[in-house]
Amino acid sequence: MGAVADDGRWTLRLAMGLLAGAAGLYGLHKLVTVKRRQQHRAGGDRQSEKNPVYRVTGLKVTDDDQGIADIQQGFLLTKSPEVLEQQRLQAVLGLLKGTSDVSIREQALVTLGNSAAFSANQDLLRNLDGLSIIANCLFDEVTSVRVKALNVMNNLSMNVANQKELKIWIPGILDTLRTTVLNSELQVASLRVLTNFSVTNNYHYMMTNYIPHFLKLLVEGTEKIKVQILKVLINLSTNPDLCHDLLSAQVPLSFLVLFDSCINKEVLLRLLILVANLKENLNLLQNSVQFEYGVDSLHAVLFGNPTPFSHKLAKLILYQDNEVKQQIARIITKSY
Repeated sequence: MGAVADDGRWTLRLAMGLLAGAAGLYGLHKLVTVKRRQQHRAGGDRQSEKNPVYRVTGLKVTDDDQGIADIQQGFLLTKSPEVLEQQRLQAVLGLLKGTSDVSIREQALVTLGNSAAFSANQDLLRNLDGLSIIANCLFDEVTSVRVKALNVMNNLSMNVANQKELKIWIPGILDTLRTTVLNSELQVASLRVLTNFSVTNNYHYMMTNYIPHFLKLLVEGTEKIKVQILKVLINLSTNPDLCHDLLSAQVPLSFLVLFDSCINKEVLLRLLILVANLKENLNLLQNSVQFEYGVDSLHAVLFGNPTPFSHKLAKLILYQDNEVKQQIARIITKSY
């Protein structure tokens, strides 16, 4: 019994030491990253690992603005050959599972989020049955714990194998998005995870019923919410099988207000990409079964005849940005 108790105390000390050293690990890896970038510049062959937020040809987007995932909550999101050892990850997972102390749970989730930024640890956490331990924190009564759990899932869901196991929590994340306070960090964190799950068509069917709510959030949310919602909608719009689900969804009356030159360019550009994707999918499906759309549907607002949207688009032609003009051209030149 003494040996078992000693092992338990050793595991606790190890886990607490790792949590206390999280800031130090961040600083160390940050320093290593800066030095490596300096070496790349000195050698003249710098290779950027930064991915675009979106592509303008109808391709999907990931929540990967910094090359791995978004930088938030002090997360370390820089690729590195160093990974946390299996023993330490086990200790932190055990601590997360075994304590009710909010501050310790939060620190444990931040540490796991840091480690999940590395692909090797994404696999390791899955093999250690860590996905369910982390996902169970989505139901924590403390909002800050739920946000941090979603941030960990954001990194873990960059891994296709992890997505297969994490998909059972998609309905819960969608429900959180629908019921939580508008523009909250909980909504933003939920949308980041859903963006990663919408990169492939595999889980689109799980989000179809929430399309009207996505459109509602798009109109009512802050710029941050609008950008995150549009990432999901753009990914859904690349799937021809969802074209009619998107276009038949009821859209708020104020939707067209978004198509204005005074709207943030990041929002406006994504809106136009969404419309262009839908227009192209309509072209692909023009010989398929004909659908009837309601007067308050997205189809009626965008492609009805006549439509106020065409007047909005005509005014945007004068917008002084080549990317915006490129998307307008995609919409105008596509007929159906």
